[in-house]
Amino acid sequence: MICYGAHVDSLALLLLLTPILVYPGYLVVLLAAATLARPRPTCVTAAPASISILICAHNEAARIGAKLETVVASAAHWPGRCEILVADDGSSDATAAIVEGFAPRGVHLIRLPRGGKAAALNRVVPTAQGEIVVMSDADPLFDAATLPALIAPFADPRVGAVAGAVETIRAGKRGRFAGSDILFRWYESSLRGAEDRLFGCISADGGLYAIRTALVPVVPASVTDDFWISTGAVAAGFRIAFAPDARVHEQSIAGDRQQFRRRVRITVRGLTGLWQRRALMNPAATGWYAVALVLHKVARRLAPLALVPLLPLSGILAFGGSPGWGALFWALVFAGLSGACLLGLVGYLTRLRLPRPLALGYGAVLHLAGLVAGVTLFALGRRYAQWTPDKTAA
Repeated sequence: MICYGAHVDSLALLLLLTPILVYPGYLVVLLAAATLARPRPTCVTAAPASISILICAHNEAARIGAKLETVVASAAHWPGRCEILVADDGSSDATAAIVEGFAPRGVHLIRLPRGGKAAALNRVVPTAQGEIVVMSDADPLFDAATLPALIAPFADPRVGAVAGAVETIRAGKRGRFAGSDILFRWYESSLRGAEDRLFGCISADGGLYAIRTALVPVVPASVTDDFWISTGAVAAGFRIAFAPDARVHEQSIAGDRQQFRRRVRITVRGLTGLWQRRALMNPAATGWYAVALVLHKVARRLAPLALVPLLPLSGILAFGGSPGWGALFWALVFAGLSGACLLGLVGYLTRLRLPRPLALGYGAVLHLAGLVAGVTLFALGRRYAQWTPDKTAA
């Protein structure tokens, strides 16, 4: 039997603790700090009177009609001036025709050649007439109170952008990953709520957010547009607020491969944006926001890499000579990681409909695997200047 020194156990323990501290650990610390923080004073400054709602769409015929119905209904609850703009990014289906059907209800269609979402945003935002631009993807559905709740935080002149809350609908065939998506959305909303109370949200979700029109930056083609645009407010010296009552509802993507590819692409584009926004990670410039940005966005993407060497290392410690109870502990770690890998392979290759506990675990494994693959591709120089989300079932 080969015996390994304490330094090997320490390395394995560090690898094990890394994702624990980055995921649940960061959330617990942030929630505790937010509980102790003083409530932010309520501002009485009047909210901006005019808004522009901007939706970019490419081949969204199956969803855009239902989306616009909810947007028009929510806009009716906004007392100020409101325009609704839909940028059709070279759709080859009936998206443009469906949008044109909403023209009598105040929806303006802007036809563009296919150039990607960043190009569409850069073309359309300068034409927006509102003091605030509301951004939303083509599928999340608005509540009637979504817009008033989203715009309310702008009463504080220090707020430059506002993140809304994205909730997942558990329904039918598309409910395969709904459980893990609901858990992820809860985690994100909890983080944003705590961050908002302490130093402002790190960024916003593309499902729903708003930003002062004057702060919208030009969007590079290779970054996640929601992160880039919302952090433009921070770069300009403003804060990103969180509006938990400004809700949109979206369905989960059903297909395993679609989920995995989406996570890989988002990871690559997210890291690209983080690198280009690295000036925000300077505590001398942005204070505690810089620390939170590293923990929330950088560490969370890198932490799963620790599990890759931990799998063989825990096996070595379990069966190669770790003394006493240490061998049992590392055997349990090895069994857990091996079981997670097996669950991921079986679920991905067979597409079996798993019971809810296993489905949650499978969704988490697929998410972490996508992060590892995305980080690896980013390190190898892969970039996505334009891509088309695949929302069909597998």
